[in-house]
Amino acid sequence: MRNCFKIIWVGLLAGLASELFLGALFMSSPVQSVLYDPDYQSKLFLEVTLQRNMAISIIGLIMLSVVHSWLFSLLSPSMPGGNWKQKGLFWGFTIWVMYWVFQEWFIYYTLLGEPIPLAILELTILLVGSIVEGLLISKFLYIQKQSKP
Repeated sequence: MRNCFKIIWVGLLAGLASELFLGALFMSSPVQSVLYDPDYQSKLFLEVTLQRNMAISIIGLIMLSVVHSWLFSLLSPSMPGGNWKQKGLFWGFTIWVMYWVFQEWFIYYTLLGEPIPLAILELTILLVGSIVEGLLISKFLYIQKQSKP
């Protein structure tokens, strides 16, 4: 039971930290001026994304980080890397590939018509946020194997 609580609080912590980091980047003037410029961005993207409930989206992503934390606790022994940093980098990249690349391609590019250069900009930012999440999860959940005497 103790491990369950640790997985939950680590997931919440990593999710919150990642969302704060991503929020700061995505809400910055330079990023906003590019992603929401009607000369570059698709009209449908602008209509849909400006209507979303940001608080619900953020809460959902933080809760999803609890799942990421749980999966890390199950899969970390089979992950490449010999320390928490290497495993965290791998896990952050895995989160990015399995979630964000899928979302950018199938929702933002395919459905909303976001131009590829803007999707690549978002994916670059999201990769950094995923690495932050992966490193935090690994820092608190990685258990180093004890060498046998």
